[in-house]
Amino acid sequence: MSTREIVEETLDNTTIDPSVTWTTGNVAEAFPGVFTTLGFTFINASVELATRTTFRNLGVLTKKQVCVPDQPEDMFWTLFAGRAAANIDKFREIANITPGTSATAVEQQLFGYVRPETVDANSARRYPVIVAKAPAAVLRLPKRHDAEFAELRRWRLAHLDRIDTLDHAGCVELLDDARQRFQRMLTKHMLVAFVSSGLADRVTDMLAELDLADLGPALLSGVGSDESEIAHDLWALAHDEITLREFTDRHGYHGNNEGQLSGVTWREDPAPVLNRLADYRAIPADSPRAPRNRSQEQIATRHRALAELQAALPRRKRGGAARYVRWAARWIALREQGKAGYLLTFDIARAAARRQGALLVEAGVIDHIDDVFHLSYDEVRAGVTGDRRALVGARRAAYEQRCDYRLPQAWAGVPVLTKAGESDAPALDVSGVLTGVAASGGVVEGRARVVRDPSTTELDDGDILVCETTDPSWVSLFLVAAGVVTDYGGLLSHGPIVARELGIPCVCGTENGSYRIRDGQRIRLDGDAGTVTVLG
Repeated sequence: MSTREIVEETLDNTTIDPSVTWTTGNVAEAFPGVFTTLGFTFINASVELATRTTFRNLGVLTKKQVCVPDQPEDMFWTLFAGRAAANIDKFREIANITPGTSATAVEQQLFGYVRPETVDANSARRYPVIVAKAPAAVLRLPKRHDAEFAELRRWRLAHLDRIDTLDHAGCVELLDDARQRFQRMLTKHMLVAFVSSGLADRVTDMLAELDLADLGPALLSGVGSDESEIAHDLWALAHDEITLREFTDRHGYHGNNEGQLSGVTWREDPAPVLNRLADYRAIPADSPRAPRNRSQEQIATRHRALAELQAALPRRKRGGAARYVRWAARWIALREQGKAGYLLTFDIARAAARRQGALLVEAGVIDHIDDVFHLSYDEVRAGVTGDRRALVGARRAAYEQRCDYRLPQAWAGVPVLTKAGESDAPALDVSGVLTGVAASGGVVEGRARVVRDPSTTELDDGDILVCETTDPSWVSLFLVAAGVVTDYGGLLSHGPIVARELGIPCVCGTENGSYRIRDGQRIRLDGDAGTVTVLG
């Protein structure tokens, strides 16, 4: 069987317990693409400890359980062929001893689907501890989350301009600092993800009881996510209301492959942003499509949906319903803020790593600055002095080969890899229908644009974005798209949240929609019914 050390060396699990079930849902959204050695070893232990600390703070796990296991089967996440996967069975265990949720709910909200064989097996054995610890942890979190995020913004800007002057010791100190801040932010983010899922469950259950399920997306709209600010500032940059430096100071930690340390951000290469400014320049300030106006309309949409919900309730229950909707909106906004928070730590870590790479090139250890990402975190910290070109070459070759493959959405044991861009699923013909999660309401027709790389794709106004998953670097496409279809994710995934903030229809969790829909087909996206129909 694989061990944690073997996985950190090979970035793969070639032998693993065949009974354990894994998924790329949700975790692939946080850390999309293929890991390099530095990228994985920088965050591996931190992700595991952050997850376990979150559940300890809630009283679900004991202090002794906050550790990094030796066996991947016992961890909440690991890698297969360089790509991240979450351990569904571990999250089911947590759900089964946590009040207010279940294995079914966690699978649906975190991963976008529920397996047919899933059976809830809730136990109350940890309830007394949870009741004692969880309320305080939850009530204190929003203000602490806001404060941590604001501090990370200040910290990033304070360090960026001086990184190019650091020596080896300075790089290591900053990398260590970034890693600690990443773990702290992720610990808060994991709690936000868990609580927001519970609140969303409560809202959807309430609606189902009243036969008002179609109000769900509207009640989760207009929450004021970080991506709304990106959208507005893209528009402001196009209209010369802010400078490029102001934009990259605020949002430059985003960019293609931003969930990987080896990714290139808008701070380093703003071309993907600049290339789309003409689209935003064509949107006047008084247009309903201007980001600020879209946000205001979505807030109004949420208020109208709440009024409809309250009208269906007895007077004594209306106040409680309003509180649940208000709390859900607040925590969903924190969910997106948390992702932005750990990306701030990544931006400093990648800048420090590239500075260290430059020093290693000068020392003759590696050939290119980005070769540093194929060294381990411990190797970088140790300040390697011998020639590492052969080792880097072998690791780079494995990385490039893995980029040509992808994992399934879910599997047990060792996954079967498929070529990226290929699928056994049959393409949809005219009148073919694809079904997913109704994530953002509305019906729209347009040309499907199947996108694999947001940095190299141009959308025309009215095109419908079809992709595997999204992260904040995709926001520049959302402003142009008439709707969004994703393979992965649930109601609280990134793509649906941003779609609701911008008021465009979205169907998520189609599993293989980006492989069954052909680029250029005319399609109808029904965000209320959760369907996509090929028109021609």
